[in-house]
Amino acid sequence: MTLHQLLKALDFERLAGTDGEARGRTVISDYLKRLGLEPQVEAFEIHGFDTGTATVSGPSSSWEATPYGLCGDTDVEGELVYLENADALMYNPGAYDDKIVLYYHSDKRLYDLCEYSRVKAFIGISAPHKKAYSYSHRQNRERQEIFPAVMIRYDYAEKLMKLAGQQVKLSIRQTAQTKTAHNIVLDIPGTDPDQNLTLLVGHYDSVARSHGSSDNAGGSVCLIKTAQYFAAHPPKRDLRIIWFSAEELGLLGSFEYVRAHQEEIVQRVKLVVNVDLAGDPIGRNVMFVLGSKELMGYAGGVLREAGLLFSENLSIYSSDCMPFCVHEIPSINLARVGGKALFYIHTEDDVAKHTSEYGLRDVYEATRTLLKRVLNSAYYPVTKDIDDSLRDKIERYLWHSLLEKPELKWREKYRK
Repeated sequence: MTLHQLLKALDFERLAGTDGEARGRTVISDYLKRLGLEPQVEAFEIHGFDTGTATVSGPSSSWEATPYGLCGDTDVEGELVYLENADALMYNPGAYDDKIVLYYHSDKRLYDLCEYSRVKAFIGISAPHKKAYSYSHRQNRERQEIFPAVMIRYDYAEKLMKLAGQQVKLSIRQTAQTKTAHNIVLDIPGTDPDQNLTLLVGHYDSVARSHGSSDNAGGSVCLIKTAQYFAAHPPKRDLRIIWFSAEELGLLGSFEYVRAHQEEIVQRVKLVVNVDLAGDPIGRNVMFVLGSKELMGYAGGVLREAGLLFSENLSIYSSDCMPFCVHEIPSINLARVGGKALFYIHTEDDVAKHTSEYGLRDVYEATRTLLKRVLNSAYYPVTKDIDDSLRDKIERYLWHSLLEKPELKWREKYRK
């Protein structure tokens, strides 16, 4: 099967802990088994939910909306307030008590301000030309279970704004309960292994109401095809490939894996290669290196030598690489961005027909090329090193963006 044929086999919603995730797991595992490989499954519990439905109603009109994760069944009424600057919640908090806030964006800070201001509910607005999408990712926090929130289409929001100062009703129907998600783990033993273990990772789950074809069925099939290549051409060193679930809920699968395998990770893992976003026929190839300048130069040189040009960035990357950097393990993150993916990510439009073989090929080739060099070099070419310029960014990301608050063991050493 070609890369794109494999992607089409994953062209359905794969929300963590649901039947869609199980179906995706079966597609990946069955293909690997047909290659004679033996993938293992590691289960973990999450605060899960189904996609659900929602409506926002005014005195004479109602509009379809998409609920955030973990809302449960909720009906709330209150005065609608439109905010252009969320700082108003901080500077005049009492003015928004028991109000339903309409705001164009959503992030962790906004939720802190909403909680501080005791607003009753939140309505976010999808970007222009987007259908109302699910903001389930990064929302697996306890506060989300009691804070009603939805996303609404931009054109609906324009009409809803005219009701500012009037009573509106928010109705959400969603099942929220403990669910089981699963990581898929595949070991490809080296022919002459040493202490070093290299990880190739990517997530196979999607947000609710999206097939997640570029995010991240595209990355998942790059992992599958890389497994197929190294099964036929065994590397010198050990390779472990992991398809994580629940990335879209806050990197839950990768955090769980790091917890469960911490001793081995600290002792053996020197590099993580993460593939997240691939498939768009129009766009550009990018590489985010969460590590040292030397690693970025090395990886960029290997790719250019193979005729692969990726934009190089020394940066953190909001994906499954982040839990590993708690233990100072660097990562190379490969992606294809721009084009349709820029507009369709996390929406119902992120489907296979908007991806192509061409949009997958370079990311796969870059993945295979980098790993072939790292796994077969005379000496392991990567050291556990993260540039000091990234450490504050890592700390801010982990402590302010996620539920997880890991202890950064290198923090005091870096501060000194």
